[in-house]
This record gives sequence, structure tokens and C-alpha cells, in this order.
Amino acid sequence: MEQIALNTVIAVMLAIFPGFLFRKCYYSGEFTKQFNQSNEFDKLLWNVFFSGVSMAITLLSIYVFKEFLGLTVLDSLNYDKVRNLTSTVSKNELPDRKVLNETYRDLIIIVGLIYFFSCFFGLMFHWLVRSLKLDVQFRILRFKNYWFYYFHGGKILYSNPSRRKFAFTKVDVLCEVAGETKLYSGILSQYTINESDNNLENIFLTDARKLKKVVNSERTTEVVHNAIPGAAFCIPYKNVVNMNLVYFYRDNELSIARYLIFINVLSSLAITFIIVSVFWFDLSDFGVIGLWKKIFYVIMGFVGIANLRLLIYDKNRKKLAWIPQLLLFISALLWFLYSSDIVSMWIVIISFIISIGASAFITPAGNNISNGDPVENEDPDDVII
Repeated sequence: MEQIALNTVIAVMLAIFPGFLFRKCYYSGEFTKQFNQSNEFDKLLWNVFFSGVSMAITLLSIYVFKEFLGLTVLDSLNYDKVRNLTSTVSKNELPDRKVLNETYRDLIIIVGLIYFFSCFFGLMFHWLVRSLKLDVQFRILRFKNYWFYYFHGGKILYSNPSRRKFAFTKVDVLCEVAGETKLYSGILSQYTINESDNNLENIFLTDARKLKKVVNSERTTEVVHNAIPGAAFCIPYKNVVNMNLVYFYRDNELSIARYLIFINVLSSLAITFIIVSVFWFDLSDFGVIGLWKKIFYVIMGFVGIANLRLLIYDKNRKKLAWIPQLLLFISALLWFLYSSDIVSMWIVIISFIISIGASAFITPAGNNISNGDPVENEDPDDVII
């Protein structure tokens, strides 16, 4: 049992747990309940797959540090020692004490790096999907919590032509309680969904009000808003007959300007570093030798940084204009790999040809009258569910 337990622990640590961390970080925030919304076999396959990806990235990073940057990392591990360790464990035996004393520190570092990359790439992919709105554009990347999209701007329900930032959602809820119909209104502050099927369970309103029709002294009917005291008003979804969602937006020009200034400063510093590095650093270890190589080094650095800047902040990225920018950024990276004799020149040439072709066929969408005029600030959009 002890021998079987040892193999089991190692298998879980290296083949399952890294994928578990990746999925846990990817399904974060509003989508945490999706982490368990699949059968055990599917979860096991995804865990093993992402564990393999994390291990491959870790080993590739170590290889780059050793072979191309000339840094001494994990020097206690070599092919013979790794082969000895894996062979011993596969026979359900404990490794030799001497070998284990020499390598345990580096083994801990490798396992820690695998876990780190699992968490890092899980969070990074989550950020990319949400920040680039890839889940809105592509159904395959859409999270199962569809109420999130309905309650946060409703972009999967209709196309909003304005460039304003979503602020909050006002909800008008028609409920039926004990055979009596009641209407409530308020600002949506939180909601809960069922863990198994993502069905809505409760909604919480702040600044909640009860709407009621009354006949005034002039014999006309008017709607009276009665404020409901309390921090938040909870409505079980089982009592809801209908809902009207009203989306409010705010102008984000100031935040965009500050963000753009920050991106421009970083881009300027990066370009300055590339230019200065030609004169101050020895770039021969990276294959940058001679005048023409140094000129191309500066040009490709500028191309890569410029397109990365556009990729991070581009008003047309929802119109697929980010594809040529991504391809040009990758082409610039491939040139640096070519200068280090990692890829051939033909790969770089083909990559730039594809990038130029994509730039010709995928053009940014400009201001089109047919798209409609931008909605004025604080002008809400209504969606009935």
C-alpha cells in the first residue's frame, strides 16, 4: 500500500494538480461554479492536459535559461539523475538517499514552477478572454454563466454601438406572491445561480422600491414609488414573473486617457531600451552581429512594441482588426528567434507575408453612419427577460 500510495501521490502532484490549479484560476470571479460543471472523466482529461502544458512550459523555460541565456539553473539535475529517479519511482521504490539529497532542492523548484505557471496562465487566459471580449465574440469561449452577460451590459443580446463603459443595471421585477402581483425596482447589486445548471436563484437589489398604482385626488391613476428600507432587497427567482433590465453607461474618456498615457510611457521606455542596448550591450550572444543585424534588431523591436501597444489598446479590436497586429507582433518575435538560430529565415518571411495579407484583407472598421450615433451619457438601454 505504501508503494502504491507513493506512485499515486506523485501522479496527482504532476499529472492532475497543475491542471486543477489552471482550471481553478481560469474559472474565477463570476464563473467559479463552472469549475465543477462537468463529469469526472472530462475534468480528469482537462486536468491531465493542462498539467502537461504547464510541465512543457516549465521545461522549455529551463532549457531557454540554460542554453540561450547561459544561466546556471537546476545544475544538480541532469539526464542520468532524472532517469535514475523516474526509473526508481516506476519500480515502486524510494530513490537513493544520496541522489535525493543532491536533487531535492531543484525538484522542489521544478514542482513550484509547474504550479506557478499553471496559476499564471489560468489567470492570464481568463484576463485575455474577458478583456478582449472573446467570450462575447466566440460562442466556444463563452462561459456557462449566461446571467453574467445578461446582467452586465447584455452584449450577447444586442450590439451596443457606443464606446462607453458599463456602469450598472437597473431591474424592474414583476413578482407573484401568494396570488398577488407586485412590482419592484432597484439597482442590481448581486445575484446567485444554481451550481448544477446555472439557473438564477436569487437577485439582490439596492435602493429598492415598491411600485404601486393609486388613484389621486384628481381621479387619475399614478404610480407611487415606496422606498424599501434595508441594505439589500432579496427576491427569489421562483417568484419572478418577468424582468426588465435597464443598462446604464458612463463616459470613460478620462480613464482611457490615463491608460493610454501609461501604455505610451511603457512603449517609449521599451523602444529607448532597445536603441540603447545596441550601443551599451554585447548582443553577439543573441546573433545580433554587424550593422545590418543591429538595424533590423531596432526595426523589429519597434514593430513588435508598436503592435503590442495596439493589441493592448485598440478601439477596433472587436472588429477583428487585432488579428494583423497579433500576426505582426509574432513575426517580430520570430525574427529574434531567427537571429538566435532557433527558426529559419523562411519562417520569418512567410510570417510577414501572412501578416501583410491579413492587414490588407482585415481593415479596421471606421465610424459608419449605419451603425447609429453614439447614445448620450446616462441614456439607458432596455432589455426585457
